[in-house]
Amino acid sequence: MYAPEPRAIVRTILLLAGAGISGLLLVNTWETEEKESKPELSLAYYLDKAELIGTGPDGKILYQVWTKRAAQSQGDESINLDEVRLIYGPPEGLPWELAANKGNIPADASTIELRGNVIAVSGNTEKDTTTIRTDALSINPATRQATTRQKVVIEYNGREINATGMAADFEANRLD
Repeated sequence: MYAPEPRAIVRTILLLAGAGISGLLLVNTWETEEKESKPELSLAYYLDKAELIGTGPDGKILYQVWTKRAAQSQGDESINLDEVRLIYGPPEGLPWELAANKGNIPADASTIELRGNVIAVSGNTEKDTTTIRTDALSINPATRQATTRQKVVIEYNGREINATGMAADFEANRLD
């Protein structure tokens, strides 16, 4: 009968122990990588086909926003908007109707940021219509001011003005 040498037995045991330990380390590494690669989910809220209404201190409506999707994350509590339509204007006088691809309302609602193919239209007849086109527009609901540093095209009474940057007072219907 054949009896294995003691050295061969020790080598075999050491090899098996090394393989077992390596396997355990490898499995532990995979589990750690899997845990680290999973993103942490934060609580988020969203609405499809939403209407948002902003009011002033007196309770009167300052603006109405319609959007295909409104999403709010807990991180900064701002509201991100997709495919935005906005009615905004003075209590008396002509309202402005705005549209944009995207929008954002920060948590304090101090501004409404519109971006991507922004179009603002005001007027009661085709002849008296003012149209503003730009890529980004920042609106302050409290002061009824709108500003941009982007290129702007303003159409009024059949005229077209091209500029870079603009300040608009929606209450006084004045552009600077």
